[in-house]
Amino acid sequence: MARISYDEQTAAAFKAVREVPRDGLSEWREAVRRHLRLSQGMTLVDIGAGTGAFAAAFSDWFDLSVLAVEPSAAMRDHIPRTPAIQVLEGNARALPLPDESADAAWLSLVIHHIPDLGVAAHEIRRVLRPGAPVLIRGGISGRYYDRIELVRWFPETARTIDTFPSVRDTCKAFAAAGFHQDALEQVRETYPTSLAEFLGQVDTFRHADTTMRNLTEDEFLRGKERLGRAVRHAEDTANPETRSRWLDLLVLR
Repeated sequence: MARISYDEQTAAAFKAVREVPRDGLSEWREAVRRHLRLSQGMTLVDIGAGTGAFAAAFSDWFDLSVLAVEPSAAMRDHIPRTPAIQVLEGNARALPLPDESADAAWLSLVIHHIPDLGVAAHEIRRVLRPGAPVLIRGGISGRYYDRIELVRWFPETARTIDTFPSVRDTCKAFAAAGFHQDALEQVRETYPTSLAEFLGQVDTFRHADTTMRNLTEDEFLRGKERLGRAVRHAEDTANPETRSRWLDLLVLR
């Protein structure tokens, strides 16, 4: 995986401020359920599993087995070890799995870290059983940046999102491996923390977020000032809005 080297410090920052708490993922639970075709004994491979938030969620939500594949040893240290979650070293281009051994693949905020999507698509095709879905969660190039909360305060982060694979790029890479687009939808996730709490975390957040790390110091400071103004406005509002963002769910089969 590329773009960020997830060492111990970065992995700890990711765990502390980047994971979306389970309560904020209810709409993801329902969206994924619609596309998984759940069955007893199902196995899902979580590619680029990070600190394991979704691996744990899928295991709990759907009572399935998860193969959490993650290249960073520091990130793997944070993935919960349970009878239902097997943690493996590997990446999207070299999955440590036998042929046709998984019933679904999940890639969360990871496709922009994969240097060669075409190679990864063929490797994912190898480990999936026929007809199994690939579910991709992410901010995809060219898609409604105004619905990604971070872009409201730090608009220059869109510059980095522009370098991520688009829906067309992703579908083209996976089509060569025999996949086709099955669905594309927007899914909302919410945050329990207030804007004031986020402001207090934003320096740590910058360290662990791909788009934030590419900001200049001036861009980051201007964004913090925008965020500070929003915090002051929220404090003067009787019922401040719930923090949320919308990301894409692209499903391929």
